[in-house]
Parts: sequence; structure tokens; C-alpha cells
Amino acid sequence: MLSAFFVNFCILVTFTSAGSLTFTGDDRHHLLRRLLRYLISASAGIVLVLYGVPLGEGVRVDFRSVPVLLAGLFGGLLPALGVALPIMVYRLWMGGAGAPAGVLSIVLVALLASALHRRFARNRLTWQDVWVPFTVFACSNLSLLAVPGSGSQLFRSTYLLLVGLQSLAALVAFGVISLRFSTVGHTSTLQDIAYLDALTSLHNRRRFDEDLPTLNLESNAFLLLLDLDHFKHINDSYGHPFGDQVLRELAGLLQEGVRGTDRVYRVGGEEFGVLLQQTSPAGAEVVAERLRARVQAQLAQRVGRPDLSITISVGLTPCGSEPAETVRRADALLYQAKRAGRNRVMAAS
Repeated sequence: MLSAFFVNFCILVTFTSAGSLTFTGDDRHHLLRRLLRYLISASAGIVLVLYGVPLGEGVRVDFRSVPVLLAGLFGGLLPALGVALPIMVYRLWMGGAGAPAGVLSIVLVALLASALHRRFARNRLTWQDVWVPFTVFACSNLSLLAVPGSGSQLFRSTYLLLVGLQSLAALVAFGVISLRFSTVGHTSTLQDIAYLDALTSLHNRRRFDEDLPTLNLESNAFLLLLDLDHFKHINDSYGHPFGDQVLRELAGLLQEGVRGTDRVYRVGGEEFGVLLQQTSPAGAEVVAERLRARVQAQLAQRVGRPDLSITISVGLTPCGSEPAETVRRADALLYQAKRAGRNRVMAAS
């Protein structure tokens, strides 16, 4: 019997590992991944029934309820019932005296697991949750008593063994999924470190260099390069902590002043970039002028020094076929704005 359970255990771990690969972070809007996860879970339950351990005429036990448990804890009632339904249909199709009791056991697991869903809504698992599978399977395996004729005998001889083995299998499956969650979390953190500016939380130069070529083929995309006027004087006069505060508040003003489809970058020092998509030359100039005016009117007040004049100069150019040339043109226009007296937008004619 234990060797047969070991085969069931290996099948469970294999399918759980495959299903965990569909977790890539916040995938609430990724229908394909969720569908694939459902198919893997339902298939796992059916294969586990197929390789179940026979205890008597028409009576089989296995780890089929573990995928249902996982679906209920992490997804709620509908995912749990969705995974449970094909497993129950397959078990009834196989028939035997224990089929109704087996279906009842799956239903109990789905209901109990979904009742605990809020505890696991954030896909978190700690040692304080060890009691969960033991409690669920202790209740669901009471269905052994419903097996006609031999129910009482099966209950006395296998109940504790089944509860223990199913619970341990569920804990191993939890471990596989938790490892995946941890890996996804570390990957997300590393991506943030690689692509976000630590001071302003804007996209950094690396992300800018990767995004710009994707827009250079669009005729309605524009690049704004902007630079704080006299920023060295601000740092020298009021200190670098104050200069950092100015940069953070400037980043906030820029993000508030563009659409959700546009992207703001800190490309270096006090220089920032904005990539505008799906707009016209006139629309891009309106955005650039609006950002310049917002900075002039609000930035000094936001950093607690309304007596100061803190402004930006802006160079605006369409995105061309060569990213380096696009940046060169925007940079040249930015310095034209500086030479023309600062606090102004210089756009490509």
C-alpha cells in the first residue's frame, strides 16, 4: 500500500510543480494562465484517481483531494468546485461501492477549503497553517463511514493513516507552491532594482534605453528631455538632502501630469525623460508646456520653499528611426532652451 501511495505522491508533486510555474506574480487579469492552472489541477486529480490505491471491491483511496484543497484555499469556492467537478465525474464513471463516498469526500474538501480562503487570499503560508490540511482531511475522510457494508471496518483500519498521508502530501504541495511564490517575489524585487531609480522610484536609464527603440517606429510618439534649471546652485546652497527632495517632488509632478500610457524616466542626475505615445505634435507641445508650468507653479511650494524659483527646461522631438539620434536631437533642443533663458520648451520645428 505504501508503495502505491508513493506513486500517488510523485504524481501529485509533478503536477503541483507544473501548476506552480503558471504563477508569475499578480496574474488576476491573465485568463490563459488561470485556465492552464485549472486544467493542470483537474488533470492531476483524475490521474491520481486512476493510480489510486484499492482497499477493497470498488473502494479506492488516493491524493485526489489535494488539488481541490489547494484550489479552495488559494482561489475560493468556485475554483475549488471547478477542479472538483471533473474529478467527481471521473470517479463516478469508474464506479464501485466506494464511488459515492469518494465524491462526498471531494465535496467536503472543496467546501472546507473555500471556507478558509480568506486566510490564504494573499498566497501566504506559514507554520501556523499546518493544522489546516489535517483538519480538512480529518473531516473529509469521515466519508469512509458512508461506504456500503465495509464502511466501519475501513474507517477503523485506514482513517488515521489516510488523514496523515493526505495531510503530509498537502504540506509538501504547499511547500512547492510557497517556493514558487518566494522565487517570483525575489524576481520582482530584482527587476525593481534593475529598472527603477532608487531615489525617485521612476523608471531608470536602463529601462529608458530598452523602451525607446520600441517607440521609434511610431510616427505619433514623442520624447521630452527636461532638466532642472540651476540645480547645482540648489545643491550648493541648500544641501544635497534638499536637492534629493526636489528630485523626488519633481518626479511626482511629472507622473501626475502625464497619461497612464506615457512613461517618465530619470535618465541621470537632474535630467528626466518622458515618452509620449499616441499623440500629435500639437498635443505633445501642450503636454510639455503643461509640465513646465506645473513645475514652475508647484515645485518650490511642495519642497517647503515657496520663496524659491525652481523651473525646468524642456527639449521636445518626435521619435525617429534611430534611438541615439532621437536622444541627440532632444538633448540639443534642451540646451537651446537653456541658452535661450531657461524655463521654456524648445520643440523640433
